Amino acid sequence: MTAARTVDGPGFRIQYQPGPGHLRAYVFDGVDSIDVSIAMWRMLGAECRARQVDRLLVVEDLAATVDAGELERLAQAMEEAGFIGIRTAFVELRDDLPGNEFGEILCRERGMAIRVFSDETEARRWLVYGD
Repeated sequence: MTAARTVDGPGFRIQYQPGPGHLRAYVFDGVDSIDVSIAMWRMLGAECRARQVDRLLVVEDLAATVDAGELERLAQAMEEAGFIGIRTAFVELRDDLPGNEFGEILCRERGMAIRVFSDETEARRWLVYGD
């Protein structure tokens, strides 16, 4: 097991920490927007490929949110970033759980195994052990 590593993205930071059977990514220190979210998911996809992991726990702690009208564009970007082959648990630490749930539906319609949670323990359980 390697130590946590923090990287800077355009308008946010990500701390990567390997876990048993998955990679944990804590996204913080920024304000969400469609451009920030697309950059974040591209970085997360690249990190999963580099580490050869197919299970990702994303804990997002960003201010603001992506407009619902932009979620289709975000789902397309996630598909292009390789998330069809990555089981992803997404934990929303701020206020936009309903918006992220709509995003989950759009991603699942594209064949991605993703679920949105408000609790990290529950998210980890689903990620590692399934439904």
